[in-house]
Amino acid sequence: MRLAPGSWSGAQTVTCMPANAQHASASPSQPALVVSGEGDQRALQGALEISTLVAAENALKAWSQPGPSRQLDVALLDSLDTPGALFLCGLRDKGVGLVGVSAEHRALLDLIYGLELKPIQKVRIAPRWRQLVVQLGKGAHDVRHEVIEIIRFVGRAASWTVSALLHPACLRPASISRHITETGIHALPIIGLMAIMIAIVIGYQGVAQLRPFGGEDYTINLVAVSVLREMGVLITAIMVAGRSGSAFTAEIGVMETREEVDALKVMGIEPMQVLVVPRVIALVITLPLLTFFADIMGLIGGAAIAQALLDVSPTQYLARLPQVVDGQDLFVGLVKAPVFAFFIAVIGCMHGLRVTGSAASVGRETTRAVVKSIFLVIVLDAFFSILFEKLGL
Repeated sequence: MRLAPGSWSGAQTVTCMPANAQHASASPSQPALVVSGEGDQRALQGALEISTLVAAENALKAWSQPGPSRQLDVALLDSLDTPGALFLCGLRDKGVGLVGVSAEHRALLDLIYGLELKPIQKVRIAPRWRQLVVQLGKGAHDVRHEVIEIIRFVGRAASWTVSALLHPACLRPASISRHITETGIHALPIIGLMAIMIAIVIGYQGVAQLRPFGGEDYTINLVAVSVLREMGVLITAIMVAGRSGSAFTAEIGVMETREEVDALKVMGIEPMQVLVVPRVIALVITLPLLTFFADIMGLIGGAAIAQALLDVSPTQYLARLPQVVDGQDLFVGLVKAPVFAFFIAVIGCMHGLRVTGSAASVGRETTRAVVKSIFLVIVLDAFFSILFEKLGL
């Protein structure tokens, strides 16, 4: 605000400008409001808009207190918007008389004044214990709904896959071959590196824990059995879930956003047959092969750690392996791979078909697919461990 000479004799005039205009050079396009007068008589000149409203409220804050014969002359107002009209209606409710209101401004004031303005009711906040109960109930309901959806989609995918295998003419060899290349051959480097690193980690930890008891030679047993029965297939499945499962979701999700899935339905082509079945078959073929490759690389990593820490040559290591593990250990690991592959592919495709049409939805469903696939892999691995223990394998 700045003081300026008024048009009334002895009157005080206050010029109200927007806050951002007070720190910048004067611009003719910036609206300004002049508050002039003294005592019970005040006048407004210029623009009473949302940009000058705060300054006008500050200038008339003390003067607008309830009192007799207070009048505000608005004849020289050039423009008036809805926030300004609300401000004037508030002054009129306090007993301030408005003088010189133009017909255009009077219509807006009458419209605003006729509205039934009530304060927003304060939202009642539920107690924390009730919020916790509600969240637990909602979480349980969501989990139940998600489990039902997974079971339903798994059934559909299994039905279409079996039908395609029983009728080879329905298979799409080119699509299956492409997915085998992308999920299998291209994944060999990272799978091999991870298997070697896991074997080295297990070997180091085994030597550190067994050496105080004089049993560091059993590190070879620990590495070989762990890699063949558990770590080889588990690490491979987790890597495939993060790499290929997310790719399935993103590919099908982008097709959903571009309405290509709807185009398939319009042409009478079932998306399950075209999009889901080739990916499921490809991953069921690929993951056991990747698991076997990971087992070999893990044993190579075990040989390296045995030579580095135990002074066991590769020849001695290979000669000892048949005494430590047998075909049953390899079978236990490999038999899990097709099951893991099926669920990884199904979860990835299911979330891809759930995409609603935005980039955010693609990212959200991809994240959910990866998390859910890894969770299911771990749960299934625990189930297989219990099953094989009961069967004596």
